[in-house]
Amino acid sequence: MTNPKLTFCARSHRGKIRKKNQDALAVQEQLLVAAIADGIGGGAHGDVASQLAVDACIDYLSSLENTNPRSPDAVTKELANAVKFANEAIMTVQANDQRYQNMGTTLSCFWLKQYLTQGQENQQYAYQLHYAWVGDSRIYRIRPAENTIEQLTEDHTLNPEKIDARQAPKLHQRASSILTQKVGSILLLKPDIGSAPLLTGDIILACTDGLSDRIEEARLLEYAISHQHHLEKYADRLLEDALDRGGQDNISFIVAQLSNN
Repeated sequence: MTNPKLTFCARSHRGKIRKKNQDALAVQEQLLVAAIADGIGGGAHGDVASQLAVDACIDYLSSLENTNPRSPDAVTKELANAVKFANEAIMTVQANDQRYQNMGTTLSCFWLKQYLTQGQENQQYAYQLHYAWVGDSRIYRIRPAENTIEQLTEDHTLNPEKIDARQAPKLHQRASSILTQKVGSILLLKPDIGSAPLLTGDIILACTDGLSDRIEEARLLEYAISHQHHLEKYADRLLEDALDRGGQDNISFIVAQLSNN
């Protein structure tokens, strides 16, 4: 098989309000994997949790290099295992040091794989993006050639439509920011998983809510189309706009684009 070319670019900024950056991200370009996390808890060491999560996730996936799972089901299963491994790492630290008992984090990760779709005499390849997540750090697939953007992950947050705004107005207002699942909460964590086909020119955007809460999907797509041949400029534009729109939270994201080169 040929090696797919996935160009990565990442940004992480404290924002204009927060005293700390509790986001963390990691990229392993050789394996075509990446992870992003948004720490929870402020004084409860969310920055420690997020960094530990992405490091443990990437370490686990890197350890598979020799075995290299090849089937789509095996790949998504290993991504889920990577999130569980990160969860266990955080919970081990929590158990050994009381300072970290309340720390937690979101965690989203993805892995690009290439599959042979026809016989050896007429080789053709398809690319599949596999992903796993816990929390509300999102993964989007952007297809500039077709002017489309799709949120692949689903936020693990309360649904405001299921909360009576008259009975609980404050909870209704905050619902979309209250996590229903996080890494570092329960030992038997069940990450969600998924996969989606990727075409040449497609852009993967993995981000914390400091970006997705500031910039709507239509604008994420608009900027991607404008800068589809300049990934660094796309990243700079996203960060600039998120800051211009308040920058109330930490802002972190990874963009990656598939090419033939």
